[in-house]
Amino acid sequence: MISILRIKSVGFLVLFKLFCITSFLESCESQCVVFVSNQKYFPRFLESLEQLVTKGNYHGDICLVIGDDLLSNKLLRHRLLIRNHVIIKHFPDLPFSQVFLEFAKQAPHPFNEKLFQYHKLYLFDTYFKQWDTIFYIDSGMKIYRDIQPILNAKKQNKLLAHSDAYPSYEWKLGIQFNANFPEIFSELSRTYNLDIDYFQTTTMLYDTNIIQKDTFQNLYNLTLRYPISRTNDQGIIALYFTNIVSVWEQLPIRNEETFFYDLIRRGREKESFIMIKYDF
Repeated sequence: MISILRIKSVGFLVLFKLFCITSFLESCESQCVVFVSNQKYFPRFLESLEQLVTKGNYHGDICLVIGDDLLSNKLLRHRLLIRNHVIIKHFPDLPFSQVFLEFAKQAPHPFNEKLFQYHKLYLFDTYFKQWDTIFYIDSGMKIYRDIQPILNAKKQNKLLAHSDAYPSYEWKLGIQFNANFPEIFSELSRTYNLDIDYFQTTTMLYDTNIIQKDTFQNLYNLTLRYPISRTNDQGIIALYFTNIVSVWEQLPIRNEETFFYDLIRRGREKESFIMIKYDF
């Protein structure tokens, strides 16, 4: 009897140690909240940054991805960036041919005036593999509550984001591309499945294991090959992470206490969300 009890005790201790090691390793996982902004959107970035810290109760690594117009700009010495030790990462503006720009003009307003949104392709550069998890948030996002429940939702080898078709799920990926260019659209639809759900790139939580050496270049090449995305980066990133590297899953809608994120409030009080893109 004593031997049996000892065996059980040893077994319990082994399981307990494994639990402690697992918990420790999980607590050691690094994460970073990332924003992308140009000079025009910088005031919106500052608003989201302040809300992230004060209402989102986040005090970890923060990175701001910028393009050429903010390089060496005095705005980067803003007190909020200094106080919160924001890491500034510059990536050069993406080069686009005149042919591409002519296609881009056909995108619906205001996307035809927001080509800097393609800078979000850099979110999948290998630079970000220095962290285990990236939580991307659009500049201008409204943050009302602690973001920890969202961070806790992370999944290994997955990208979590909100379906753009929520809550009816009637829209499919194909509507992200301009069918008024039948030759390009036909090739796109023959090559990839466009009759599937897809996601918004307004906020994305992802394991950086999904980033490979060629991920950014693949996204950029896809952009140039199919210059008919109606929503700039969103169509391209959604296409890539549903069809080519199938890692997207729906970000949890809510827990018992709060909704995690939505594009708009849909008649609910704003305080019932952790984050909202547009407060109406």
